[in-house]
Amino acid sequence: MAPIELRQGIYWVGVVDWDIRDFHGLSTNAGSSYNSYLIVSDKIALVDAADPGGGASVLLRHIAEIVDPARIDYVISNHSEPDHSGALSEVMKVATGATLLASKDGVKRLGQMYHHDWNFREVGDGDELSLGKYSLTFFNAPLLHWPETMFTYCPEAKTLFSCDAFGSHIASTELFVDEVGTDRVLPHLRKYYAFLIASFRKAALAAMDKIKDLEIEMIGPSHGPVWRRDIDLLFDHYRSWANLEVKDKATIVYGTMWGATQTMVGAVADGLKAGGLESRAWNVKKTDASDIISDLLDSRLILMASPTFVSGIYPPVEAFIPYLRIPRDKTKKLAVFGSFGWSGGATRKLTEILRAEGYEVMDDALQQRFFPGEDEIRECYEFGRGAAEWAKGKESGSA
Repeated sequence: MAPIELRQGIYWVGVVDWDIRDFHGLSTNAGSSYNSYLIVSDKIALVDAADPGGGASVLLRHIAEIVDPARIDYVISNHSEPDHSGALSEVMKVATGATLLASKDGVKRLGQMYHHDWNFREVGDGDELSLGKYSLTFFNAPLLHWPETMFTYCPEAKTLFSCDAFGSHIASTELFVDEVGTDRVLPHLRKYYAFLIASFRKAALAAMDKIKDLEIEMIGPSHGPVWRRDIDLLFDHYRSWANLEVKDKATIVYGTMWGATQTMVGAVADGLKAGGLESRAWNVKKTDASDIISDLLDSRLILMASPTFVSGIYPPVEAFIPYLRIPRDKTKKLAVFGSFGWSGGATRKLTEILRAEGYEVMDDALQQRFFPGEDEIRECYEFGRGAAEWAKGKESGSA
């Protein structure tokens, strides 16, 4: 993919990764990109520096198609994680006169990570850098998603370089969201937020408040396509997720061995619908955890379902529980059900663990022996309907 001009003199010069399928446990079935941006004015600045896995040569080649990389005056490090800074050593080796700008904590971390005596300059909230025709303003955005992260804003181009915020994992020859298709990008945006940003929702709200008065017509994140339209839509989604807004929706997370619990899931889902909640069910052995976490984001109710395994929770279901910690959202209501053969245990232990995690779990978990018959199917249906009414009633503050 060749460099692409975003604005006059402002270019995308990043790296597209068609092959990546996992990013720290987040499935990336559509690939990803490591976005770097070159700003050519009286002075030349590079914003972020790709990844270390072959990205340096591609990045430098892209820059060289526009200017001699040796002419770079400033390198901006919005975030020191290697997928943003991995090519810094090669870039700084070529751009020997460049000053490397980062937040105070960013300077410290880059020194600890790369051990080079680069010409560092610390920048903080509201600090400005003149490039001539263009200028840059810096805003600390801690915990999005490392403590040292910052945003870089070009007021003349009305462009925000937002680092991990507003990003998505998509590899594409089309650079802009409207070219890729907004409807196609939004699920990846949501999944990226759920897995990487949701833990720091208060930081996301604080960062958005900090930039709310800026004129922003374009957002260049560090991963995925660039936003040049629908900026309000993008912000609306982030605010909704960060404010923990929910829909009349339930998510069922389950495991099954011989199909008994799976049969229960279908009947419970019918009951949820009768109680006013749409639902989706996810088999933990067949679905990546990051896809499930994405679906949980705006669910009012989560139902965990497990067969009993050696008097306890089926291991694939138990292994999913730590993933519930990622969004750090204890406002969700939970309910538990499952099947057993010789003796029960899974539903009791699931309830105990989830309550210990700090969740409100519905009383009277449903457990059934072996495969459900007509009476048991009806019981599952009523359980689902009751769980939906309980979740909706609790949300509205009624009994």
